[in-house]
Amino acid sequence: MTEIDTQFHHTSLLSPEERVLWRRFVETHAAIVRSLDENLRAQNGLTLSSFEVLYELVRAPGNRLRMAELADRLLFTRSGVTRVIDRLEREGFVERDECAHDGRGVYAILTAKGFDTFEAAALPHSDGIRRLFFDPLDGSGDLLGDLLLRLTPEQPPETPAA
Repeated sequence: MTEIDTQFHHTSLLSPEERVLWRRFVETHAAIVRSLDENLRAQNGLTLSSFEVLYELVRAPGNRLRMAELADRLLFTRSGVTRVIDRLEREGFVERDECAHDGRGVYAILTAKGFDTFEAAALPHSDGIRRLFFDPLDGSGDLLGDLLLRLTPEQPPETPAA
């Protein structure tokens, strides 16, 4: 077996300062998501993924979305959204219905129980987002929106309602 030369030098890799900042971003995101998920579980028995599904269904016309559209909105895989919907359906928060005009499509539909659960979780969850994300930024502008716009100019980020 040959020994691998582990001395790797490449000038286009991240600088030590860039690597630290990138790692802080990744760890901060993970810590915020973990904290929000734990709070939702403790207060309402929901996962963060489940809350996000309910949020999209509350916003949707008729409180229904095709599973594929739901996956796209949430940046989930199709199988990932199916697993979350399976769990929410077992808990009585959503129902499924076949698309009348497309035999392959399935709608996820919010139930009254799902709406009540969402409504109970929404304010504490929003308070948690403010406390963990917005308050520490202290009005630093829309740095993330500006970055996202540069990365995806064909799909601008959502802007706050006027």
